[in-house]
Amino acid sequence: MAENFGINYIAFDSFGVKSSCIEIKIGKTSIVIDPGIAAETKTFPLSKTTKLMLVQKYKQAIIKTVNKADIVVISHYHYDHFLPSLTYKNKIMFIKHPEKNINNSQQIRANKLLKSIKPKQLYFADKQKFEFNDFCIEFSKALWHGQRKTKLGYVIMTTIRVFGKNETCVIHSSDIDGPVVEEYADMIISKKPNIIFLDGAPTYLLGYMFSYKNLDKAINNTIKIIKKCDAKIILDHHLVRDKKYKQRYAKVYEIAERLNKKVTTAAEDLGMPAAVLKACK
Repeated sequence: MAENFGINYIAFDSFGVKSSCIEIKIGKTSIVIDPGIAAETKTFPLSKTTKLMLVQKYKQAIIKTVNKADIVVISHYHYDHFLPSLTYKNKIMFIKHPEKNINNSQQIRANKLLKSIKPKQLYFADKQKFEFNDFCIEFSKALWHGQRKTKLGYVIMTTIRVFGKNETCVIHSSDIDGPVVEEYADMIISKKPNIIFLDGAPTYLLGYMFSYKNLDKAINNTIKIIKKCDAKIILDHHLVRDKKYKQRYAKVYEIAERLNKKVTTAAEDLGMPAAVLKACK
């Protein structure tokens, strides 16, 4: 890994909250990606009281991290990816374009956010690349939030490349649901990442808002990423809302183990069981 580089897991579904918030530290620079949070779904095996308690706990962690951050990235405008209550004062902000490739509900939220924030600098990040002294941040074009033509709208994927003798590349996929779209898997592979934060398929919605056909696509595309990338994969967010996620993704875990590739949740990478599994014991 690059010198003076580190990643902090701030809030994740494997912790028991809807979130995929990370802090990346490069030298003295702190970058926060997707500082949002929401309570877990009704089907998540925790009491309502516990869910709300966890939201308050990790919301405070997010606020504390954002307050000391230099750069904030917002990949889209679902509340588990940004906190509308923050002003983001004096931050450099890279955000999903608020008017292009966006559905109506997210556009309304984006416009409200723009009226309330006080950043140092603000950039609409879609398909843009930004160079700093010892790293660069690159953003994808607008990507479907899951399958093509979904009503959920679009997101942007973040790639951070840290320069130095041991160059390091980190990808935060945002909500591409697997990915379902093979093109998005190819995009990830092309960056030659060392660490991938991959949101996984929303299997807790199988047979309702997510089809078995799309699950097969997500699994096959994840396996393709595992085979083509020499990277640690943090497989979290949507997938680990389902207590059967390890069974659903059995083929993924089997191939990762056979190839000696690390695929884990944020909680497991910190030495804890995923919250959905802990709650079922």
